[in-house]
Amino acid sequence: MNFDRVNDSGGTAPADADFADILIHIGYHKTGSTYLQDHCFQPINGYSSNIGGSRTRIVKDIAFPDNFVFDPFVCRSLYLPYIDTARDNGLRFVLSHERLSGYPPSGGYDRMLIADRLVRTFPAARILIVVREQVSLIRSIYSQYITDGGDLSLQRFLETPEPQLGRMPGFRLEVYEFDRLIRHYQDLFGSVLVLPFEMMVRDLESFVGQISQFMEMPPPASIAKVVTNSRRPVTMQFVQRFANRLMSNNELSRGGIVQIPRFARRFARMKPVFERLTPQSFDERLNRKIDRNIRAFVAGHYRDSNCRVMELTGLDLGKFGYAV
Repeated sequence: MNFDRVNDSGGTAPADADFADILIHIGYHKTGSTYLQDHCFQPINGYSSNIGGSRTRIVKDIAFPDNFVFDPFVCRSLYLPYIDTARDNGLRFVLSHERLSGYPPSGGYDRMLIADRLVRTFPAARILIVVREQVSLIRSIYSQYITDGGDLSLQRFLETPEPQLGRMPGFRLEVYEFDRLIRHYQDLFGSVLVLPFEMMVRDLESFVGQISQFMEMPPPASIAKVVTNSRRPVTMQFVQRFANRLMSNNELSRGGIVQIPRFARRFARMKPVFERLTPQSFDERLNRKIDRNIRAFVAGHYRDSNCRVMELTGLDLGKFGYAV
């Protein structure tokens, strides 16, 4: 590989880099990313996702840097050793993190910026996007928002005060108009696979097999059927939302009165207690109420977008319960 450009930090990067043999999985959040990362993108199946540490470094290297600081050549040089090692071992390198599709509670404000950074860093890579029916997705991401430390009620989470001012990013329905991001990645990379999360739930073997086919690889050697990130009781999330306001200090809930380090992680240990104390019928009733409120707020907003997704991808989203 030829190296002929010196970047601002004194290193060099390839001018003719082509990454058509690597896969970039961008999410979305709450669409089975943990399963793919832990059980699919593994050497036994012909993949390597080794980046020399935690996946959080992907956020640090690609999503976090200031617009005037990010350098695709510097970023690329951080991952080339792991890409080359994967190639030497006959594996397909995978860069996987759901944050690459933006962060939904902040409206995914940087999802186009991240896409543009990715194509400058890894030109010609193959892209995997996993979508999910929007009402269930909003329900799941709101619960995750509380788990991560947020303290807004569902109504306040959905409705940003003074949205016309745009001073702080917040959730917006547009973040789940999937056709916009899909089309952008198709324009940038060309080779884009879009799969519905519901296919993973109904036919895991077919779901994983389509990824292998997309990467021009044989069927996976191992398809583990496990449950990851099981849903918490609604009562637990209700209690944590108020506890976050009092005891947490993070990006989603700032300035708790009593600040307990790593509060959200510590509170997670209470899940078995809430599961024992919460009657299943009561929890299901609360869940149905939340779903009704979200459905009323969405009010058919995604129908046109879903139809455009079907045109772009050939997927039949209607049979998976999407509004079309």
